[in-house]
Formats: sequence, C-alpha cells, structure tokens
Amino acid sequence: MREHGRDSPAKHERLIPARLHWNGDQPRSRQFSDIYHAPDGAAEVQRVFVEPQRLTERFAQIQGVFTVGELGFGTGLNFAVIAQRLLEHASRDVRLHFVSVEKHPIAHSDFARLASRRSRALPIYTELMRLYPPALPGWHRRHFAGGRIMLSIYFGDGEAGLKDIAGRQSRTVDAWLLDGFAPDRNPELWSDSLWCAIAQLSGAGTTIATFSAVGSVRRALTDAGFAMRKVDQRPHKRHSLAGTFEPDRVAQSTSTRSVVVIGAGLAGVATARQLAERGITVSLIDAASPPPNRMAATLLHCRLLPDGGLPARQRALSYLYSSHWYSSSPAVSPATGVLQFPGTTMNEQRLELAAAAYAHTGNWLVPIDATTASSLAGLPVRQGALFFPHGRTLNLQLLCQDLIQHPLIDFRTGVAARSIVTHPDRAMVTTTADTLYCDQIVLCTGVGTNNFDQARYLELLPVWGQIDRITPDQLPVIPMVGEGFMIPLASDYGIGATYEHKPWSNDAATEFNLRRFDHWWHSLTGRHAARRAVESLRGTRAVTSDRLPIVGALFDASGVRVPRLLVNTGHGSQGTVSAPFAAECIASEVVGEFAPCSRTEIETATSLRFRNRQARRGARHGGRT
Repeated sequence: MREHGRDSPAKHERLIPARLHWNGDQPRSRQFSDIYHAPDGAAEVQRVFVEPQRLTERFAQIQGVFTVGELGFGTGLNFAVIAQRLLEHASRDVRLHFVSVEKHPIAHSDFARLASRRSRALPIYTELMRLYPPALPGWHRRHFAGGRIMLSIYFGDGEAGLKDIAGRQSRTVDAWLLDGFAPDRNPELWSDSLWCAIAQLSGAGTTIATFSAVGSVRRALTDAGFAMRKVDQRPHKRHSLAGTFEPDRVAQSTSTRSVVVIGAGLAGVATARQLAERGITVSLIDAASPPPNRMAATLLHCRLLPDGGLPARQRALSYLYSSHWYSSSPAVSPATGVLQFPGTTMNEQRLELAAAAYAHTGNWLVPIDATTASSLAGLPVRQGALFFPHGRTLNLQLLCQDLIQHPLIDFRTGVAARSIVTHPDRAMVTTTADTLYCDQIVLCTGVGTNNFDQARYLELLPVWGQIDRITPDQLPVIPMVGEGFMIPLASDYGIGATYEHKPWSNDAATEFNLRRFDHWWHSLTGRHAARRAVESLRGTRAVTSDRLPIVGALFDASGVRVPRLLVNTGHGSQGTVSAPFAAECIASEVVGEFAPCSRTEIETATSLRFRNRQARRGARHGGRT
C-alpha cells in the first residue's frame, strides 16, 4: 500500500486546525491574531473563571455530578485547572462532566508540545496528551482519573455543537466558561442564537463567567436570563463579567437509581459497568451459566469505510472511544497495534481511500509500505498495510470478569428473564428466580432480544462463526487482518472467522478457514505456511438487516416510545468496537447526559428505523409484527 492514497471522498468533512505562533511557551492564534491566555495562564483561569463562580467552594459542597460548559477548548487549560480543583476539593464520589466546543482544534503535535510542558504543574495533562482526540468533526468523549472526570468535546462550529445537545442533556450545566477569542476578532461565535443555546442548557443557579467585558456581551447575556455583574481584574485589566441564571422555568431532573441489565455478553457487561460508574445500582442477569462471551481472545481494530457516510463516522468514533475505554481496565494487555492488509471485502483501492480520508485527522491510523509492515509484523511481507497503533487482542474472559467487579453491580448467572413490564413510573422483570423492580431495563440479549414482546419487531438473526487455532511455522508478532484475521491465542494463533448464515459442521468451517488462510499467507509472504490445526471455537453473532447496531429506546407499533426500556444489541462481528460505545450512549441517557454523538448519528442506530421500514414493506430478517 502506498504512503499516500487517492483524495478522500467529498463526504468527509474536514476541520481547519489552529495555526499557532509561539512566543516562548505562550501560544498565539494566527487565525484570530489573539492570545489563548495570559502568560500566567493557570492564575488567569483562577481569577476569571474559578473565583467569580465560587467553583472551589461548590466542589466541596456538591454531590453527584458537576457539569461545566465551555466555549473554546483551545489548549485545554481551563479543563486542566478545573479538573485539578475538583480532584483536590470534592469528595471521591463527585464527578466532573466538562463539555467544550472548539472550531479549530490544535494539531496533535502542537498539543503534545504544550501538554508536556504543563504536566508537572497540572498532572492531568499527561493523560490529556495521550487521549487528545483526532481531528474528526463531531463529539468526542474521554474519561480521566478513574472515571471521576469526563470530557465531552465537540470539534466544529460551537453553536452547532450546543444546539445539538439541547434537549438531549436534561442535566443542566452548572457553570459556563465563555473563553472563545474576543468578540471583535471572532464575531461569528458570539451570536444571539448562541446565547439562546446556552440558556436552553442552563437552570436555576447556573453561573457564567467570561474574560470579555464588552457591553454587547453583557447585554446579550442579560437578555438570555443571566443577572450579570462586573468583576474587578486590576491590575491585569479593568474587569471581566460573571453572572447567575434566573430562569422562569424549573430544570428537569433525573431520578434513576436502579437498572436491570439482561444479558452478560460484552454489550451487557459494558453497559452495567458504565451505569455503575455513574452511581446507578445494577442487577446484571444472564440465563447461561457460565454466561456468554468468554472467548480467550478477539480483536480490536477499526473496519473503516471510505465513503464518509454516517455509518463510517460511527465506526471511526466508536473505535476511538472504545480503544481508549479498554485501556483503563487492568485486564487488558497494552496495545500492540494491528496491521490491516488488503482483502476481498477491503481491496487495495478501498483501503487507500479509507487511509486518505482519515490521514489528516491524526496518527491513530498510519498507511505504511511493505518494508515498514515487515518490520512491524516481524516477518517479511510483500504488501503495504494500514497500521492501527491502538489496536490489540482482547481476552474477553478476563475483561468481562474485571468489568463486573464493581460494588454497585449484582451479577447473577443462571437467571433467565421470563417477561418484562414497563410503566411510565416503574419497571419490572420476572425471572426464573424472583421478580426485580427497577427504574430502567436494558436488553443486551443478542439474537434473543426480539423474543421479548416489546422487541419482536427488531430485525435480528444469528450468524454463526468459527475460529480455528493453528500452530504455524512462522508467527507474526502482532495481530493481522486481511483475508480473515490472525491473532495470538495462548501459545498458538487463531484464524477466522467464518460467517455462516446457516451453521456449518466444524470440519467444513475448519476447512474454509485453513483454505482462506493458506491463500492469504501465500499472497502475503510468497510462501506456503506449514501449519497444524489444534482446535476450533464457535459462537454466534446477532446481526441486523442493515448491519448496524440497535442502541436506545424501543417503540410500539404507533411509533411511541416504550417507557423505561432500552436496548443494546445487533453489533454483529464488530461488537468489540461498537458495544462499549453503545454502552456509553445508554448510560448517558439513563442519567440525563447527552450521548457522545450527534442527533443524526444516533438515528442510524435507533430501533425506530425498523418500525418505519415495516410500515412500507413488512417485517423481515427475524422481525415479527
């Protein structure tokens, strides 16, 4: 594969990165001819944002979640200072959700430079440098400090980002930091519709502060519902502004305290853990004993699509989130990277298009030539590849065992859900052991999901797959993908996997895997592999009619949402990538936070799509009316 492919498809939106000029350690924006902050940056954050809003005192008093909204992520200084204050002054059960927008994100290399210089005074910069999102438009979410700090950052137009979450974020913002470049240098950010979006996300007691003190900003914030005051900033400047929201409405609150998650595969276990880390008591039940998804190894890598459509965006964002999320588990080995070579479903041309579409976004994927691929693989290969540095092999057995180790998760195997009943004010699960009452139910039961009456319309079918363990005479040192995959599996390697719409015999599946592997290995290395089959591992995938997962609410035949019932299923062969991201979306909705993707991206995974299609052409692919 060549280092540079074709031009990326037109559908891929590109961000314009920040252009920096450095004055010593102080960055300055070339676009806006303005500084990001004063030379005493952390002290400026304290006097402009922290002190006028009494953030330190509020951190010491609050319980649950404190939400901060910011215009202009910039160098991440506000985030780092405020996160540090919360970790120092809040109790250990308090979480910070820091929501920020940035139209021109700083390039990864520039961000690494400034983060390395700031990490001694503000240690969270070490993690932030490692988890800094690539330059992909839209929402990105990252977790810090063992889950106590959550960063949701929107790369793109700030007003569009805030409007996107209005109505999806029922938990109000507690404090606002208006830190975009000055209104006279960046007027398109400081608009009337922006103030409206801020007001929609605010509630009684929401505070706001801004470095700018121009009259137009003060009047606009007053009109939006904030009681504004001047803050003396001498000798640094005359004054800044701060205020408190005085709405004529009561903010919506969330009251979910308990959730039953049915199904303990990866989707269910990830959902349970995400909920528990938000303070929700979870009953996790599974009919199997032991529960499913206990394969010793599977692969995490991103199956990119080159067309730039919504499914392509979801794949990329899901991979970027999940690869970061897995790394927080002690049961997950360090990333080795994954090599993706051309194959039948992703030929060289499509692989080059995918590489070109994302090459400008950062170093989370790297197109490499055959020489570099040989060096990474530890054996001579004749083809170039895409290298995913954060890809890895996952031991699902160890991972799932680790994820359920949380004091708020009650995990029970051999307990089957017989029926579920939901009402606007409660939910109930009748099991083979007892009856569970809760605030919400989440179905993570794979192909069995549409056995529940409320989910009969979901178009889900099983697709069987088999992995074969082999002992080849020459082993790559990292996992590889091309014609199937090759991953470390104990002392041997696993190859596969088959994709059987009707189950094959073990021998037939083994023959298929070996034949495909032999063909791939010869085209890749120019030689035939001496290998011995050891054993086979079989399982099923829950696959939807459109190959997209199902995440979120269920709907009745009239298109009305079923109360207190959510679903996380249909991930097919990409569950290691999409299931944790879907779990984050589910947990966010339960506690009143927005999911880390746009409204249009959410629509690609809604179960309502099946109701709409079935109104035109009837039920298919396992769906029933």
